[in-house]
Amino acid sequence: MEQMLCTAIVQSPFGIHGEVKIYSYNDDFRYLGTLKEVVLRCKDGTERIVTIEKFRMQGSQALMKFSGYDTPEDARALAGCSLMVERGKATPLKKGQHYVSDLIGCSLVHDGEVLATVVNAFDGAQAVLLEVSVSEGKTCMVPYLEQYIGTVDTKALTIELKTPWILE
Repeated sequence: MEQMLCTAIVQSPFGIHGEVKIYSYNDDFRYLGTLKEVVLRCKDGTERIVTIEKFRMQGSQALMKFSGYDTPEDARALAGCSLMVERGKATPLKKGQHYVSDLIGCSLVHDGEVLATVVNAFDGAQAVLLEVSVSEGKTCMVPYLEQYIGTVDTKALTIELKTPWILE
């Protein structure tokens, strides 16, 4: 089976027929309209494969209707679940873009020296924040922005850190 990527999250019910609001982790919603089924990974760790009956946009809001979830109460049970898709069905990347999951486990390197390791990532106000382990028990947050991050090589698992002082 192809690697699964978390590409969106189910928010809240919309309307009275079991539709839910979807928050996509990227700006390109087109891939959502091509999906037939997805895996929903819920906060309690359970996963379920669901069939997508309908996808539509309401202004800038993405909406989905899953088979078997026909009321707002049914749909509310899915709030907070992560929408997992096979890598090949996720939004295609442009040159220089990377899936956040590919950054986790990479080493932050400055002048050939490994300074930290990416252990997690979070959505920040202006950019993805990389949580990095600097030493035993010490972590820092590094914004994934051009002024801090240089060349990324996901095959070599390295990320150039332009500003090592950010780890202090």
